[in-house]
This record gives sequence, structure tokens and C-alpha cells, in this order.
Amino acid sequence: MAASVLVVDDDEMIQDMATIVMSRAGHTTVVASSLALAKAALYQQTFDLVITDLRLPDGSGLQLLAEIQHNYPRTHVILITGFPEVETVREALRQGAFDYLIKPVMPTELNHVANRALDHKRFREEREILANRLEAVFRSVEDAIIALDDQHRIIQINNAANRLLGLAGMVMNQPLAEIAPWLYDQVVSLLETNPEETSSDKRAMRMLTLNDNGRERILSCVASTLLDPIRNARGCILVVRDESRLSLQDLELPIHQGWHGLIGTSRAMVQVYELTKRLSEVDSTVLIGGETGTGKELVARALHLASSRRHRPFVAVNCAALPSGLLESELFGHTKGAFTNALRERAGRFKLADGGTIFLDEIGDLSLDMQVRLLRVLQERVFEPVGDTRPIHVDVRVVTATHRNLRELVREGLFREDLFYRLKVVEVILPPLRERKGDLPLLIHHFIDKFNPTLKRSIKGVSEDVLAAFMEYDWPGNVRELEHVLEHGMVVARQPVMEWFDLPPEFRASLMPVKRPHTSSLVGRPSKNLHSDEGATEKEIILKALNQCRWQVQVAANTLGISRITLWRRMKALGLRQRDEV
Repeated sequence: MAASVLVVDDDEMIQDMATIVMSRAGHTTVVASSLALAKAALYQQTFDLVITDLRLPDGSGLQLLAEIQHNYPRTHVILITGFPEVETVREALRQGAFDYLIKPVMPTELNHVANRALDHKRFREEREILANRLEAVFRSVEDAIIALDDQHRIIQINNAANRLLGLAGMVMNQPLAEIAPWLYDQVVSLLETNPEETSSDKRAMRMLTLNDNGRERILSCVASTLLDPIRNARGCILVVRDESRLSLQDLELPIHQGWHGLIGTSRAMVQVYELTKRLSEVDSTVLIGGETGTGKELVARALHLASSRRHRPFVAVNCAALPSGLLESELFGHTKGAFTNALRERAGRFKLADGGTIFLDEIGDLSLDMQVRLLRVLQERVFEPVGDTRPIHVDVRVVTATHRNLRELVREGLFREDLFYRLKVVEVILPPLRERKGDLPLLIHHFIDKFNPTLKRSIKGVSEDVLAAFMEYDWPGNVRELEHVLEHGMVVARQPVMEWFDLPPEFRASLMPVKRPHTSSLVGRPSKNLHSDEGATEKEIILKALNQCRWQVQVAANTLGISRITLWRRMKALGLRQRDEV
């Protein structure tokens, strides 16, 4: 990255040598021969690096260092001295000089130290940016977050902790047991860490408390281990949520429409809505995780539509759908003649998304070469089209998604660690459909309403058998698979209510047992091989199997040699309830 460098020395040979070295490295250089001229140059423009002689005609490099530290703290300083006195050098480093060089200065040595200083400056500024973004997210979260050290003293809290738990005032470095004894007594068991635990280990509980008005509150508490590698110490992060105030009305979510196309009222989805809404208020890079078919692009669109960028483009790219060479052109564009069949200049997706949001799906499938290029765009918001050297600057929010474990790919050397941490500023994890089956009725109605106009149908809903089958199925393809199953059923169905036989054959087969030799004997006369009491009625056979396994329906279905859904249908037809007896 090009930098601006100020060289302060009254020796013209030093001035010329430093100017040549910096220019060859791609940096712009300004020369000053005295302390006064150096101060005037600093006043006129901002410099990334100052290289100054310790002895100047009208002062010293230490005076200039003090001026820079006070007024331009982001500027790094390298001192040059012909008389390396230990105390002087020590004082310079104590005052904040990055390094020092002893005359005569060799060009390679100057270039090496200057590069180190500029790299250090860039890394420090990047850390500050990330810290500010994380702090913005930290402040905006409505859950109370309390960071504790290994003695359960408060290290840091967010605004929600003040509001929700009343932790106002001077609480830093104070024991939680003294600041909020009512909370500490309840959660002390969560705060005890195990030496074998990692920061990802979590312990949770719920409790009932009273607020200041004497009304009951339900609080959920989650504790995670906090590792401090600098002090080689362990602490804890405590997150407290007021579930008594949690409602869809707080998020203004229409029950049947969800939020910006996301459907569901389960707790897992409400948590996704909450986090997505918070993230829409900042420009942090977001990584969306979850299995294939869970709706990661919908979350990315929701982030865009709820943000201040909603009036600018949303551009989606599936990184797994294109080979590396073509993907580079797709993302960054190309010039005419850049490669075979490049008959005209083309703008890339990053350029098209300028001012808006770009969504990079299946980011885990990027080649290592493309990862390097993407890292630069994330760092500098600049890129060059294929076949061109002219940089293009863009203002774009980057949202990525993957169904793969990026941390595992980093360990295998297939994904860059620096890019991983760039992408994972904040992570949104979408739950699989099997973990939120309570949302199935809403999703079913949503897709029926979606397909009725396009398929020219008037389906009203699904039968109880179909709903029961959906509730039993594990949905490895998640919401996308549900959508395809329903579309097939709506095409095939000849009645207003979708029935079991309208579903795809492979879906129905997946719910049947591997071997069902006695299925036909369930209706009518029972099989002698299946039951020893020949002549028993169907109801008696089913009831006996249920009573023998304490009404565990799946176990009873296995005993009878039928599927759970078939047994459920027969139980309903025969009016069987758990309190019935043989």
C-alpha cells in the first residue's frame, strides 16, 4: 500500500537516498531540512511515516517526536543518529519512536525498517477498526453482557446490562457478588470454569425473578469460558436475556410473513431476527453459517433491506458455481481482450454493488488465489479488473455464507486464517429445519400462497396425515427441500387439500421402514406370524403393542413392522388414546 513519508535531515545525501528508497517502494516523499520546516509540512498534510535525524539545525529529532506524539499519534517515527548514545536512544524509544538507525544508513536497512513501521501502523489501524465495529455491535445488543475475570470481578459490561440488571455506577473491577448479589447467587454455578473447557463451551439456565415493580421476570443466562492469553488467565462471559419481554411484536414481525422474507416464530428464528436487525444498523462484515437449504441468502437480503444501503444494489454471487478463472472476472470484471472471448469490457459484481451489498455464497469453495484477492478487497476496498492495472475503489458491504466448517478448512490449509477472521467479524448461524419443526405450518402456508398463482392452483392446505409426516421427517435438505416437496404435491394434487399420495414417491418411501412384511395384516385379519393371539382385532393388536412399550409410538411401530406415520394414522382412525387399556 502506498504511504506518505516525511524525511527530515539537513544532509542532502540522506535526503536523496531516502527519497529514492521510498519511491522504489511506491511511497510519496516530502523532504524538510529543519525542525521548523518539518512542523510546517506536518501542519499541511498527514504523513504515515517520519524519518528524522536526531540532530537538526534548529532543534532535535526528539522535539519533533514529541510534537508528532502529541498532535499526530497515528504517524510512526524512525530516528537516524550518527552518535548512538544509549540514554538518548532509550529516551527516544520511551517517547514512542518506532525504531532508530545508525549512520551511515544503508538503503536496504532503511527500506526494511520503514516497511516494518508501515506494516505495524496498518495492523494497528486495522485492529482499531475491528475493535470499533465489535464495540458498536457490543453496545447495540439488547442482551446484558458481563465479562468477568477468574475472581468473578467485572471486566466490562454493555449498556443493556445497565438497563436490564441495574448495574449502573462504578462497577468495573468490582465483584459481581457485591454489585448484584441476587444475580450472583443464581448463576455462581455457571461461572465455575473447568480447566479443560474452551471458550466455545457454554452453560445455561433460566430463572424467575422480580423487577422493581414486583412483577415476575424470566431470565435466561448463558455462560461461556473467557480465555485471556496475555495474562494466561481464565474468566467468563455471562449473557442474560429477559425472555418475559421477548415477543414478535417487539420486532414488528407479521406472523405469517416473518421478517423480510424469513419465515418462522420459533425461538431459534426470533434470535436470528434479533441479531440480523442489530447487524443491519452497522456495516460490519457478516458470515452466515448453516446447512444447505436453510435460507442463508434470505438473511443476507434481510440485512441489506433493513440497512441504510437498501436503496442501492444487492448483488449475489455463488462462488461454488463458477471455476476460479471465471469467478475472478465475474467478481472484478475484465477489459476487452483480457482473455479469449473477452470481446468487450465488463464491470464486475463488486463494481455493480458499489454503495450497496455484495453477498458471496459458498465462500468456503474459493481457491487460495481468489482468497488472496478477496482479502485485499476487504482490507482496502480496492481491486483491479482482469487485464487492467487501474485500481477501482468501491464502497460495498460484504456478506458471506457457507455450509462448510471454515475453521476446519483453515486447519487443513485450504482456507486462509487471516481471511477467516476478516469474514467472521460477526457470525449468524441459521438453525436446520429439523430443530424448528414448530415453524412447519407457517412455512407450508407460505409456500402454498407462493405457488398457487404461479401454478394456477387453489390448494387450501395439507391433510393431517401430510402434516404428521412432515413433523416426523428430518428434512436433510431443510427449507429448500420442503419447498420442492410442496411444489410437487401441488402440481399432482387434484383436490383442495394435499394428501399423502400427492407427495413425491421418494419422500413417501423415506418414511417407510426398510422391511414391511406385515403391513397388510394390520387392516383386517392379523398375521399369525406377527401376533400369537390369532383372531384379535386391529385395535387390540395396536393397543397391546403400545402398552408393552409404554406408548412409545416409534417403538410400537417397529414392533408391528410399520412406519410411525402409518401407526399414527391408524391410532387416529381407531380413536386410541393413551389411557385406553387392552
